[in-house]
Amino acid sequence: MPSQRPESLTTLLARLAASGTDFLLVGGLAAAAQGTALTTVDVDVVHRRDAENVRRLLAFLQSVGARYRGRPPGQVLRPTEALLLGEGHQLLSTDLGQLDVLGAIEGGRDYASLLPESVELTVEGQRVRVVKLETLAALKRGSRSPKDQLVVAMIEQALRTRDRG
Repeated sequence: MPSQRPESLTTLLARLAASGTDFLLVGGLAAAAQGTALTTVDVDVVHRRDAENVRRLLAFLQSVGARYRGRPPGQVLRPTEALLLGEGHQLLSTDLGQLDVLGAIEGGRDYASLLPESVELTVEGQRVRVVKLETLAALKRGSRSPKDQLVVAMIEQALRTRDRG
């Protein structure tokens, strides 16, 4: 069973960055990396969906034993180039933890549209582009999910704290 310790998730993220794949960190880990008091059990990324980048991503996924979550025992399904080129969500387990590879997120936002709304952080010596807290909050505000509403409140608290500092 893959470890869900936070250090495994940061190792997963750093190894993805080292692979040369173009992606943006989104979701709970993106918020936590920018000072929000969130915990998470996965890494969520939006990747650039062109053939060359998807080939790098696929090679990385193969190196960490990526397979789709929720499959019956003994029915391992691996990601493919065709699926990674699409807008859909690839919900994966890896040898280092859970990784959600997203072609697009709320409102059809993809890598190109989110890139200007990102900042660069360093994770285990690797540069990682992370979607800004303000953008993460805006993406979740329209959701009716109680979990998303809680996340928005936590992000907004972190923004207020940061702005006062």
